[in-house]
Order: sequence, then C-alpha cells, then structure tokens
Amino acid sequence: MQAIEKEVMPVVVTAPITCGLDIHKDKIDACVRINDGTLDGKLVEKVFSTARGALIELRDWLVSQKCFKVLMESTGVYWMPLFFLLEDITGMDVGLGNARHTKNTPGRPKTDKDDARWLSRLCMLGYLLKSFIVAKPFRDLREYTRYHKKLVQEQARHKNRIEKLLQMNGFKLSSVLSDITGASGLRLLSMLCEQGSLTVADIRAALDSRVQKTAEEIEYAVNGVMKPSSRALLKKQLAKLAASNKEIEEIYQSMVELSKEYSRAIEIISSIPGLSELSAIYVIAEIGTDLSAFKTSGHLVAWAGLAPKGDQSADKAKPKKTKKANQYVKTILVECARAAILARSSRVSMWYWSRVNKLGDKKATVAIARKLLCYIYAMLKNDKLYDASLDRDQEQNNRAKKLDAARKIIDGNKGYSKKNEASEPLAERLNSHQDNQPQSTPEPTVASAPVKRRGRPKKKIEAAVDNCYTHTTKPSPSGALPPNGKNKMDGVVPIKKRMGRPRKNSVSTDTPISAIS
Repeated sequence: MQAIEKEVMPVVVTAPITCGLDIHKDKIDACVRINDGTLDGKLVEKVFSTARGALIELRDWLVSQKCFKVLMESTGVYWMPLFFLLEDITGMDVGLGNARHTKNTPGRPKTDKDDARWLSRLCMLGYLLKSFIVAKPFRDLREYTRYHKKLVQEQARHKNRIEKLLQMNGFKLSSVLSDITGASGLRLLSMLCEQGSLTVADIRAALDSRVQKTAEEIEYAVNGVMKPSSRALLKKQLAKLAASNKEIEEIYQSMVELSKEYSRAIEIISSIPGLSELSAIYVIAEIGTDLSAFKTSGHLVAWAGLAPKGDQSADKAKPKKTKKANQYVKTILVECARAAILARSSRVSMWYWSRVNKLGDKKATVAIARKLLCYIYAMLKNDKLYDASLDRDQEQNNRAKKLDAARKIIDGNKGYSKKNEASEPLAERLNSHQDNQPQSTPEPTVASAPVKRRGRPKKKIEAAVDNCYTHTTKPSPSGALPPNGKNKMDGVVPIKKRMGRPRKNSVSTDTPISAIS
C-alpha cells in the first residue's frame, strides 16, 4: 500500500526574526523567533523585569539578536514605557496587538511563555494588525483632555451631592432655579450655610436679574431651617465644588497652550455645526491631524466604535449594535451630535429629523455622530472648512420638494405632469412660483379634490362602521326638532370620517399653494 503524500501549503514569512512580548505589571516574557526553514523556527526566550534598567537591558538584547520587528500584548498602561523606549530605535517596527485578536485558541496551552511564542509566530506571519497609537506630539495633550473629562465628571458628582443634601432637608431650590450652582444659586447656598434659613430680603439681594421666578416664589420653595450638621456638610461640599471649578479652568488653559500649534486643525473641526473649540481639542488629542493610518473614513469610524457591527447567520440579521472601542472619541462626538441636532438649518439636523421616526432617537443620534466623524476625516484630509452654503441649498431643495408634493395632491386627477418643468431646477421653481401667479385673482383652492386612501381596501364591515361613525341630522318634514336638538326618528345623513392615526406629510386639499413652503 502506497503512502499518501500530504500537500504542505507554503508559509509566507514577513520578517526573518521577530519577537513577541507578553507584558505584565512586574515581569515581561520575551520570545525571539528565528526563521530557519522549519515551521516553528528557532526560539530564544528570556524573562525581564519591568524596572527602568531592565527595560534598557531588554532593548539592548533585542538589538543584539538583530530583531527589529516586535509585537507586544498588555492590559492597562503597562506597555507604554517599553513601547516609547523601543519606538525611538531607528528601523525598529514595534506594534501593540489587540488582546481580543491574540487570545488563546481552544486546545493550545495557556501560559505566559506560550503567549509570547504565539505573538512571535503571528508577528512573523503577519496575521495580526497593529493597534492605532496616536503620534508622539499629541500624547501629552491627550493626557490633559482625558484628565479634564474626569474632572468634569467629578464636578457633576459634587453638584448631585449638594442637590441630594438640599432635598433631604426639604429645600426645593432646584424647582425654582435652572442651575443651583449658578451665580444666584451659589449666593443663596452661601447665605444658607451661614444663617440656616433665607428671608425674602436675602433672596432679593442674591438674585440675578435674569432669574424668572420672583423672590416670594423662591422663598416658598426654600422655607425652612437647616440644622447645624447639615450646614457644616454643605459648606464643605461647596468648598469642594469651588476647588473643582478652579482646577478645571487651570487644566483647560493648559490644554489651550498645548494645542496652539494645531490651530488650523482646530479651526477646521470647530467650523462644523455642533462642535466647539473644546470639542475640537478633544478629537485632535485622540486621532491627531495625520490620518494616514486610516485608509478611509469607514476605518476611522469603525475604530471609534460608531459603525454598526455586522451580525448575520442563516439569512437572519440580528440587531446591529456598535462595538466597544475608543470611548473618549465616541462620547464626545455623541454629545456634539446632540448639539448639532439643535441647529435646524444644517444638513445634519435635517437628516436627523427626517429619519428619527424610523430609527429612533438613540440610533439616529449615533448616526449623526458617525456623520460628524466622516466630515472631520474629509475636511482634515483636504484642509477645508465646513461649507455652510450647502446647508442653504439643501433647505431650498427640501422646500421645493414639499411644493411639488403639494402640487400633486392639489391637482389630483387633472393630469399633473413635470414634463414642462423637467429642465428647471427645484429651487428656481420655488422662487418663481409666486411670480407666475395672476395678480388680480385670488390664490386658487380646490374644495373637493379626492385624496386616495393608502393601504389595503376597506372591508364591508369597516365601511359600515365609517358610515355610522359620525352623523348629522336634517329637520323632519314638520320642521320641529326634539328638545335635545337631535331628531331620532327622521332621516340621518351619514358623514364619512377616516379612522386611525392621521397620515404623515399630508396636505389639505383646501390649502392655498402659497401657504406651502
């Protein structure tokens, strides 16, 4: 019996010598793999400490092994000191692998040494994509922006603690003031700490002219006496809040100083509706200004976690959710999307309001955040500001489309056609419509143009219910009506009334053309 020869697939080696590093808090497992023509190659393994001197020793050991391609895996921030040390070496290709992609496969032993060997194999074969690491000039700015975000969150917690203490003591200050930590609110809280209660005269002296509520209404909401222990706690909480506000302002000024050399990029990003200068600094600190690491805007959107995850099996699509990714970029862009929605004249806002009923508020908001990141990618690539004139053109086109839809409904079956208007732009038809109307005659209206019912045909029972749903009476032959105003015996004229919810985007047949715009 002849032996069956197995066909061996050729292995493509991207580098002859590679190294895999499994980094922990106190130790680093290193494995250098040398390609000697065999499948596994030659392995050289060593364990290092994470102290600064040991990191320098590891760097020199890699150079002595002539290894200039390194792939590391780590959790937290333990990889940063070694990564920053190795990237300064000329010709060194160092990358950080995603732990989700490098996890152990079933059936393979799981130890620290085995992880280092697995990383060196993946690095040699080029099977693992490196994680995106922002360029060195932006790393200091990123530390400040992330710390600024934590301080803002801590500030919100201080405000919630103050509100909780006031509610526990029966003071409903938040019911009469929109912000209890504003200028008027802080003056009232300071008086409350000192006196324990507030009078109408004290409230009048503390209130700002922009407060809508009167002093009597506020006095009614905060009528009471705060006990000494609560006053002492409120005083400490106010001191914490003041210190937090001061620290936030200092960090913000440092962020502005560090971002001065990126003023052009900040100007481009802040020109988009919904993004301020602070938001632009946040975004630049996370992605930088050189976006060559992302081939398209879709790659950047997926990296930020704003792209829906494809999940389909057996021709059944499961609910699409966004994956976990860079939460700093994702959260700031969602907040900016909320602000962009309020700018009603922008393309982003018009897109949101045209699809929010179908997608829902949360999905539509995430879609707007994705749009904003695509705008940022294209504008930084082309070094161009946001063109607001396109928003005005979009608004005029939308108005023209509404006018055309209204004309179709009003004309009904009169043979309306767009043949004569095919070559005329929508915006010009909208602007010139009023000029074409006769000046001496009133605007035309149609009193009884039929509106076609959408959906399936009515059944006989439903038609009968519609006929009997609303009625009007006509007088009897004698001309007399019963005392209650209804003639129960004489003829009843049914009036048909459409049941169910009203149609969307419907226009009444009695509406003049000039009123539709």
